[in-house]
Amino acid sequence: MLKILQPTQQGESVAAKNANTELSFRLASTDSDFPAIVRLARKAHKESRFGYIPFNADKVLKIARAAFKDQKHHAVMIAERHGQAVGFVYCSVGEYHIGSDVLLTTIHNMNVSRTIRSSLSGGKIALGLFRGVKTWSKARGVKEILFHVTSDVNLAQTHKLAKRIGYKFVGGSYVETA
Repeated sequence: MLKILQPTQQGESVAAKNANTELSFRLASTDSDFPAIVRLARKAHKESRFGYIPFNADKVLKIARAAFKDQKHHAVMIAERHGQAVGFVYCSVGEYHIGSDVLLTTIHNMNVSRTIRSSLSGGKIALGLFRGVKTWSKARGVKEILFHVTSDVNLAQTHKLAKRIGYKFVGGSYVETA
């Protein structure tokens, strides 16, 4: 069973560990996390519908550095299996762009490594990342968590998981080549 530890008074701890499968989940917060973040982002980008766009590791590092500096509003979480980074999520919290006084979390990017995504461990990793986002969001007084899916990867599987864990389908994303 996965267990997400309760947040500290500052709401920063979203670490969890599952001794049976050697899974752990934590907030990334130091420069030593950069190689894993870039590696995971590069792989997620390559298999997504955006893979035709040149990958920019410097942009990934800029996002990660900004998240590290402002953990009240941004988070990069890493999932590890047997000490190896196998998944990540990047999310942020803020007000609705034309509203006020209500905080929302937006999950900008979530990915579980392709090699284990469809396995039992892959499902546990995805659930652990979602739980980490929820714990982090609750500590910030968030009203809703928005999960945007635009990768065009495993859409049916992603939809099924999101519905199963309580997310409500509220729309879609559409693309037209210019």
